[in-house]
Amino acid sequence: MYSYISLKCNCPICGASLMDSSELVDDIPSIKLTIKDGEKKGTIRLSAFYGSYNYQTDLTIEKGKEYLFYCPYCYKEITSERDCDECGAKMIPLKITEGGVVRFCSRAGCKKHNIEFEDLSQISTYLLDHVADPSVVELHDGLEKEVQKEIIKTGTFLRIYCPNCEKGLVEKNSVIFKIENEYHEKGYLLLSPYLNVFKNKSTIFIPEGAVVKTISCPFCDFNLISKDIKCEKCGAPAVHVEVAALRQMIDFYFCSKKGCHWHSLSQEDLQHVMLEDSIYW
Repeated sequence: MYSYISLKCNCPICGASLMDSSELVDDIPSIKLTIKDGEKKGTIRLSAFYGSYNYQTDLTIEKGKEYLFYCPYCYKEITSERDCDECGAKMIPLKITEGGVVRFCSRAGCKKHNIEFEDLSQISTYLLDHVADPSVVELHDGLEKEVQKEIIKTGTFLRIYCPNCEKGLVEKNSVIFKIENEYHEKGYLLLSPYLNVFKNKSTIFIPEGAVVKTISCPFCDFNLISKDIKCEKCGAPAVHVEVAALRQMIDFYFCSKKGCHWHSLSQEDLQHVMLEDSIYW
């Protein structure tokens, strides 16, 4: 659940790549499929992060309804004889480029999914290959500025804490928050703890460009939405956490709107600490 493993998928029928780099979901290339509901047809782009339930589509999706999925290249229906263990709907199989199959439930709102590898030795190889995958964690050196400030460089692992209970929010290589979306659904948001790496997953659906209604600490339920600080890029409320720098704990703010990459420190902390600029931010 907490991993940042990205999948590259192909059509199990014609073998064509389903990856769409022109449309990003969770800030990485999406998995493009044709989706059908009776006579209605549209395009759906799924997050390539295993465990993420985010998607984009031009078809109105009804929760609890079962849909048909087709390859956008050979136009054949992608289905299987395997039924979902949770709801009984058909499981949709996609071929993993490196070998194996990932399956997801065809019923909207059902979160059942799984991965199967044809060869068990592929599991460790696949995971090791993705630990340093630049599509998941992009690091670069850049030019170090000669200033009398502590520089937190792009790619730095940030130790992030709740400003209220002071407990660490990083678990299994993800920063974890409790969230509520505009539909009053509650779940968890997982962010990359690396500076200027904008990978994210959530257990509930958050549309691109939507402002998360509430973001709170998973331990003390403290609301982390700042009452005073706003995003300087889009005006959405900022989220306030604390980050451990070399000298002290500093206040760190990031935008609550999905897709907005604004972040900042407090004016006081900016006197001593600076965040390295990044072309990815």
